[in-house]
Amino acid sequence: MKKIVLFALFLLPAGAFAQEKIAYFNSAEIISTMPEYIQMQDSLQKTITAIKAEIATMEDEYSKKYEAFMKEGETLIESIKIRRMQELRDLEQRAATYNESSQQQLQELSRALQAPIYQKINDAIKAVGAENNFTYILDGTTLSYVGPNATDATPLVKTKLGLK
Repeated sequence: MKKIVLFALFLLPAGAFAQEKIAYFNSAEIISTMPEYIQMQDSLQKTITAIKAEIATMEDEYSKKYEAFMKEGETLIESIKIRRMQELRDLEQRAATYNESSQQQLQELSRALQAPIYQKINDAIKAVGAENNFTYILDGTTLSYVGPNATDATPLVKTKLGLK
């Protein structure tokens, strides 16, 4: 009798899970086809190009001042030599500070541009889940195994987002 009760208890959870409807989707596939993602990439690339141009300008300014200092170094009086060395150190510090702050700004811009994309995807996933009575929709880019009977919700999410 105890064996039958234990067997029934083990079957109960299996029966409960059998009613759940689980699907997966490929977020990388969806994101890469979104126009918002392409616009984000363009915006980030323009910002990167502007940052590189500014760094190149700073490097050019440093190079010119360094060359001038090296040419005149022996003929300069000590007070001018010290001031020019300080100018070079200031340029180095300014460039390092700019590089660090521009990297932070680039990361913040990336996060700000990604937020509406992920929100849009999450809204579409919720809508697809509700419309198709899914209990769970998992991101398939991190799944180790997907069985042949699993439902791929990627086309449904793409349709909900108006993507091809």
